[in-house]
Amino acid sequence: MPIPCYLTIKGKTQGLISAGALSEDSVGAAWKRGHEDQILVQSFEHGIAVPGGAGSGHRMHKPLIILKDIDKSSPLINAALCDGEVLTLCRLEFFRAAATGEVHFYTMELKNAVIIGADAYMHDCRDPKFAHSNPMEKVRFSYQEITWKHETGRTIASDEWRSGAQA
Repeated sequence: MPIPCYLTIKGKTQGLISAGALSEDSVGAAWKRGHEDQILVQSFEHGIAVPGGAGSGHRMHKPLIILKDIDKSSPLINAALCDGEVLTLCRLEFFRAAATGEVHFYTMELKNAVIIGADAYMHDCRDPKFAHSNPMEKVRFSYQEITWKHETGRTIASDEWRSGAQA
């Protein structure tokens, strides 16, 4: 069974943007105890590339993209996008199944991030293959620094790819 990841977002102006995002008032029956102040992420995408191959160019970090249900955080995400609000915390926590339940095994954290795009959509609800689909939004983040941490394997790496630039 797939286990989604959870996103915590704090803005410099708005504070905890993800507050109550996974509460019952926000997402109904999909709420999750212990993760009420996080955003349930259905999918994510992120990449880094070195144009022209290894050693021949400067690394390029692509935007981190998440797909999430529309929830209580959606208006605040759009406000952060429109205002260019710097995100002081943007942390994805990944879980996997274990004999004792879900185990937090991996973390990606962005520093000095900004939201650079948000697209809301809903599939055609008359189409039977989308009968259980909720209205969704795709959110894109750019950032100054990223840290990857394997919690259970105890490895960590980071990259500050926009040194001296403001996100």
